[in-house]
Amino acid sequence: MKPSQLSTLIFEDQYAWKGDLDVFLPPSRVTILSQKTGIDEERIKNLTFYTSCNYFYHQTNRTTQVKWVMPLGVRTRKKSFGLQYCPCCLIEDGNQPYFRKNWRLGFITCCLFHSVQLHDKCPKCYHPIGFKKPKKSDNKILYHPVNMVHCSKCDFDLRHTKYKQVSKEEYEINRINFLQATLGYGQAGNLEFNYSNLYFEGIRRLLSFLVCSPKGESTFMFLRAELGLYQPYHREILGHNIEPERLDVRMRRTGLLMIYHLLQDWPENFVEACHKSNATSHLIKSPYLEFPFWTSNAFFFRIREKKYYSCEGEKKNIVEYFEKRLKKTISLKQVTRLVHYYFFKR
Repeated sequence: MKPSQLSTLIFEDQYAWKGDLDVFLPPSRVTILSQKTGIDEERIKNLTFYTSCNYFYHQTNRTTQVKWVMPLGVRTRKKSFGLQYCPCCLIEDGNQPYFRKNWRLGFITCCLFHSVQLHDKCPKCYHPIGFKKPKKSDNKILYHPVNMVHCSKCDFDLRHTKYKQVSKEEYEINRINFLQATLGYGQAGNLEFNYSNLYFEGIRRLLSFLVCSPKGESTFMFLRAELGLYQPYHREILGHNIEPERLDVRMRRTGLLMIYHLLQDWPENFVEACHKSNATSHLIKSPYLEFPFWTSNAFFFRIREKKYYSCEGEKKNIVEYFEKRLKKTISLKQVTRLVHYYFFKR
């Protein structure tokens, strides 16, 4: 049967499939699964990203969301490319194919076993990979595990996807990300991290600035030319307030290649890129975000502040203030001298 039908029977709730079950399971559903499968509740909990994400996302228990895990989009009709796959791995699985857990993570874009790029959509119809409505084989009554590797829209066999070898740089940044997420510590470029969640928090801020925010567009374009990357970039298509894990695999791949370059000589490479692209610290600063220590120095002290220019409204208010205090009409030129006197001479 379809996974959505199975979850409805198990949980006796037709809405159970609406959420990303591999991200978070409510305690009540964990208990039901344990009772019906005989698997220990603690083991079931540990299968979800919510209880196994400490190395790449510090879970504060204030939300059931887990950053870096790509949303599947089963809750809405909006297309969401939350599943990736390696065609070589699916071929080697034979008649029991399965999707790896790390293929759900936004900072993974290649297969470390085969050194090939991951895909996040059907290469024939460009539809997202999903299990909500799998197709059965012709003239078959029951589903088969192999149905999992067929596109749910056009029935294309994903194992026949043409694959492409990754560059040395992309392989290295994926290897770094995989080790950091697995071990909880490690080296990245010229930096050592005792706590990998600080590493992932930092590169998340970098990706958000370079790729997700319109404020980082000039730096993105500079690095794209500097590294010789071919990546179409249409700011209006990305939308606003988009997060790194919601980007398609091509854009994430480009962003991670930029991260790899910046980490080779941090923070010098980043500071230089900002200077040459005229990016100033006010573009990165945000009162709502926390920045790990290894990025703070570069973001807030090594990059120059933007020179402040008062707008016409502010100039007018200043003139009116001095006219009121001095009880006479004065010019903007006189105000400039007065401001300099009051703030720098006294």
